[in-house]
Order: sequence, then structure tokens, then C-alpha cells
Amino acid sequence: MTIALSPQARQDLRQLYQQIAQDDPEAADRVLARTVEVIGMLASGGVEGREVHLADGRQVRTWPVPPYRIYYRKTAEVFQVVRVYHQARRSIER
Repeated sequence: MTIALSPQARQDLRQLYQQIAQDDPEAADRVLARTVEVIGMLASGGVEGREVHLADGRQVRTWPVPPYRIYYRKTAEVFQVVRVYHQARRSIER
């Protein structure tokens, strides 16, 4: 299965890494590694997140990686990460 990141998800990951790395580069490495690990676990089909609708109407699944949430879509061929969003921010769900 191909794992793809939307442009917004790429930007989300860059921003979360940079923000954490300002104070603690090792913590930024750990958070990014854990996020990538969970993306791989979700793509492998071992577990599935709950279905939600985003504010823009898209139906996706979500899985927590505290303090973030991974929003994704999955087809037979592609696992696409739509967003990686901090849970304390204003909700992007409907």
C-alpha cells in the first residue's frame, strides 16, 4: 500500500516538528517518530480510527497521537494522511 501525505499534512508535520524543536529537538524527533509509526500501523490495517466529517464536508477517519490527531482516508491502494492536527486547536470536525 502506498502512503501519501496531502500538502496540508506535510505542512502540519513540518510545523509541529519546528515548534517542538525550538524547545527540545529530541522531543520533536520522538513525536515525529511516533506519528510516523502510527501512520504505518494505520496503513497496515491493524486498526481503524473513527469516522468523522471535516468542516469542509470530507469524510475521513481519525486516530489520536496525543497531543495530535491524524486525519486520513484509505482505499485499497492508497493510505492518505489528510491532516495532522493539534487537539487543543479549534476543531476541524463538523
